[in-house]
Amino acid sequence: MSETNNIIHNLFTHRWCGDAVLKNLDTMKEQLFKSLTSQLKGYWSGHTAYHIMVDGGFLVDAKTDEPKVLTERGQQFMINYKNKNNI
Repeated sequence: MSETNNIIHNLFTHRWCGDAVLKNLDTMKEQLFKSLTSQLKGYWSGHTAYHIMVDGGFLVDAKTDEPKVLTERGQQFMINYKNKNNI
C-alpha cells in the first residue's frame, strides 16, 4: 500500500464513523475527494473530515473565513483521483 493510501486508511479507520465510508479504501478516497472539493469551494465539510484532511497533510489549516489551499500531497491526490475516476 502506498504511503498516501496508508495515511488515508489509518485516519479514516481511527476517526470516521459510518460503514458506508469505512467499507473499503475506495469509499474512503471518495469521501476525502468530496471533502477536499467542498473545502476548496468554500463550504464546510465537518469537524472530523476537516481534521482528516489537515492531519493527513492534504489541506493547509486556515481560519474559517480564509480560502483553503491544498498541500502538495493534496494536489497529487486530487489529480490521481480525477484521473482514475475520469472526473
